[in-house]
Amino acid sequence: MASICDFLICLFLILITWLTITIVDFFTFGIVGKGAPFIVPITLISYYLFSLGSQKGITLGMSLFKVNLLDSKNQKLNIKQLLIYNLLFFLVMPIGIILLISIIFPLANKKRRCLQDYVLNTKFILID
Repeated sequence: MASICDFLICLFLILITWLTITIVDFFTFGIVGKGAPFIVPITLISYYLFSLGSQKGITLGMSLFKVNLLDSKNQKLNIKQLLIYNLLFFLVMPIGIILLISIIFPLANKKRRCLQDYVLNTKFILID
């Protein structure tokens, strides 16, 4: 559910950004509109970098549904680990979605962990 919430937040941010670019594009005679294809990736990367890269290290969806990202010692990830996690996430997800690995892999293991979770030895837990 947290990922669905994050997805909806990203859609909202993309919509607001797209509307802003459309309005500005009108007043700049189509110059700004050339950057429109970059809206989705930049919005997604910004959202996850600013939310997972914050002091709490969780997204808004994770916060609403009380989910936390921890390392193997049950401690919050430090900034360096969060940066590596984000980089792996954005490297694995596009390739994984195309090859369906990102969808099948978590469903095929008992702990429901993704590839980047195994590489960094991280896990998601519910907060009481």
